[in-house]
Amino acid sequence: SPRAALAKAVLSASEQLGLKQGDLAEVLGIHRTTVSRIKQNLSLDPKSKQGELALLLVSLAKAVYALSGGDKEWIEHFMRSPNKVTKGIPAEQISTIQGLMSVLQFVNAVRDKSF
Repeated sequence: SPRAALAKAVLSASEQLGLKQGDLAEVLGIHRTTVSRIKQNLSLDPKSKQGELALLLVSLAKAVYALSGGDKEWIEHFMRSPNKVTKGIPAEQISTIQGLMSVLQFVNAVRDKSF
């Protein structure tokens, strides 16, 4: 089902980006215990606000993975280091919708130039 697919995808994306459960909760605008329920039930409505944010996070993870070639150290460095272009630390910035969009746009722009 789409709910199960999105739950699995966002949990995988979160792990890939090195986010902890609390970080994921902040990105999705939900409580940490709700993330636990998503893990247990494998259900997240793509049409909900949290679902839309999850889709953006999955897009970011895919773009970062493609840009880095899947290099976990590079991804960790990118997510946890200050970025002059995005004017912040991506792992912290993605806790707001504006920050998530900014980091996603930056990664997509860099990716488009590298191909």
